[in-house]
Amino acid sequence: MFCLLWFPLLGAAQTFLPGQTYWSADGYIEYRCGSLPLIITAPHGGYLSPDSLPTRACQGASTVQDGFTLELAQAIDSIYALYHACRPHIIISHLHRRKLDPNRDSSEASCDDARSMAVWRAFHGFVQAARDTVQQKYGKGLLLDLHGHAHTLARIELGYQLTGDHLRSGDSAINSTFRVQRSGIRSLVALNLGAQTHSQLLRGPQALGSWLHASGYPSVPSQQDTAPQVGEPFFSGGYITERHSSMFGGNVDAVQLEHFMTGIRNTAANRARYADTLRLVTNRFLATHYFGDTSYLAACVTAPSALFEYKYQDGWFKFYPNPGHEFYVDAELAGELQICDMQGKALLLQTLSEGKQLVSPPLPGGIYLLRFKTEGRAAHWIRWLKTQ
Repeated sequence: MFCLLWFPLLGAAQTFLPGQTYWSADGYIEYRCGSLPLIITAPHGGYLSPDSLPTRACQGASTVQDGFTLELAQAIDSIYALYHACRPHIIISHLHRRKLDPNRDSSEASCDDARSMAVWRAFHGFVQAARDTVQQKYGKGLLLDLHGHAHTLARIELGYQLTGDHLRSGDSAINSTFRVQRSGIRSLVALNLGAQTHSQLLRGPQALGSWLHASGYPSVPSQQDTAPQVGEPFFSGGYITERHSSMFGGNVDAVQLEHFMTGIRNTAANRARYADTLRLVTNRFLATHYFGDTSYLAACVTAPSALFEYKYQDGWFKFYPNPGHEFYVDAELAGELQICDMQGKALLLQTLSEGKQLVSPPLPGGIYLLRFKTEGRAAHWIRWLKTQ
């Protein structure tokens, strides 16, 4: 499956290959074409401030950078690459917000400068390409728009296009047709596999915010924190999660994630830790409400076979049998064996010497992800069916 991008000015569609990175003509917008039903956008973390583009000074223009959200998007990409053969679609603006704000309509985003507006069109063209690809391949999906806030309360603010007043209005109002039609997860309300209500998807026990909160990252709305209190600042969503959500059609939903600084964005270690948590929570959310299981991840790894052999420049690795209660690893060089569950959670890391060895993982029957890594090289993830 490839990604499609339509350029109205050229009158032609351009194709993009999953796993490849593409740039706008000016080099300011980066698109990492993915193959999962997940899109990550980072519009406010860029650093570039070229003299060729005017500084935004029109009325209402905010120029505050969301610090380290660019790096957070990169950390999410890296953690998916570590645990899965497939990756999300990622769109990043490398321009500082003083030059462009992709999370505003074209006029406010560029302050009506033609050159800046062209960059804005490239950003949203890439997002549209990702949406079209997800819709075509999976029929539905999720967009997460990454931001950062400096509010006093250290909690993640999830924006579904519902204000604090809306969230405080009660379940009946939230579940009304009027409010659902104006939600960033409008399609999910209609199609979720558990027939959960709008309110349950926002702050029930299986809500995105509830699972983030339970994983150590306080979040609102969630089961633990159902709505911001009167007077508490809260970001409810923006242009990206309105334009590119299911609100106006299609089945790709969108949520804005506003992150606090200390503990999430401030260090590389914190970003990596949070990125892994977000990966696990998002995988669980997609499996629970969109697809019923993690088959969308399983499609991204090599299918089971009785004998798997992987060759690289100066060695080889064999794994068999599959399925089986245990298996043999036959490797020319010593290395590390990794076993994860189908959501990418690490279950076993074992050092193996060269030669043939029997491995008997203390795991229940089921499907697992396995790979062998040696000398800085790693075989592709493969599925292993463990029999009882």
